[in-house]
Amino acid sequence: MRSTRHFRLLIAFGALASQPVYAANQQVPAHEAPAPPQPTRLPWIHGPAITRIEGGSDMRIPAGFELLVPPDGKKLLALMGNPTTASDDRTYILQPEDAGQDWFMEFSYRDAGHVDDTDTIDADKLLAMMSKYSLEDNEVRKARHLPALDLVGWQTTPRYDPQTHRLEWAYRYKTHTDDLISNLHTRVLTRTGYYRVLMVGDVATYDEDMKAFNTALTFLHPLPGNRYSDFETGDKLARYGLMGLMGGGAAALAVKTGLAGGALALIVKIGSALLSSKAIVAVIAFLALLWARLKSLFSRRKGK
Repeated sequence: MRSTRHFRLLIAFGALASQPVYAANQQVPAHEAPAPPQPTRLPWIHGPAITRIEGGSDMRIPAGFELLVPPDGKKLLALMGNPTTASDDRTYILQPEDAGQDWFMEFSYRDAGHVDDTDTIDADKLLAMMSKYSLEDNEVRKARHLPALDLVGWQTTPRYDPQTHRLEWAYRYKTHTDDLISNLHTRVLTRTGYYRVLMVGDVATYDEDMKAFNTALTFLHPLPGNRYSDFETGDKLARYGLMGLMGGGAAALAVKTGLAGGALALIVKIGSALLSSKAIVAVIAFLALLWARLKSLFSRRKGK
């Protein structure tokens, strides 16, 4: 287990949050220093093993990987310093045991109904919308004395695989210190909903991490009767398609950090290889208002 690693999420900021973030070489005041995380005390499931997970699927964990299941996934998020909500009660975390691989996968199931995958993804339109809202977001950040976060394009252009029923995308952001950050979002569609999956890693190793992440996703096996192709007339239908799912990714992150309702989320990750010099942040920040706007554009009614 990667018990000695420092690669962890640390804190989330909202409009009402004013806690300082300290660089790795700064001394944190004793009265503000958090208790040290102890992830080794959590009941990790080590591969090889097969675990039944929510949503009617098996997670086939190979040797070299470890899994946390609910409610322990939420406990790890709390140990990372991330404010948690009720939605985190359903969180799973999968990661390689190899200390040289700086990524992990967080996922949970959403019983949203069967998602129509026939709509067309307009990446240019979506990026233009996100860029506009990013500018508005930074005005709010300025008022809250938070650093700007500029959307500079796609890290991974949105794409959907109709064979695996997987949707994935990643935005690339630049911080005020010119650091580039990105997280990979994936949605795995099933008969009755979808798995919301987030890969957290370093931009410098993004391509390599994504290959390992894609391999890890093959460990997830929807059982017969719960696969996307098992849909039957009369099943519950989701109120949105693929474009709506992408907007839902922003909303899911806002809820995950307990910052819905117009607050800003700033998730900070420190890379262990950089602890001696500076803290590099991995940030995903969206307004809950964005989801409302996207939903109004891409929401689908039942029967359409």
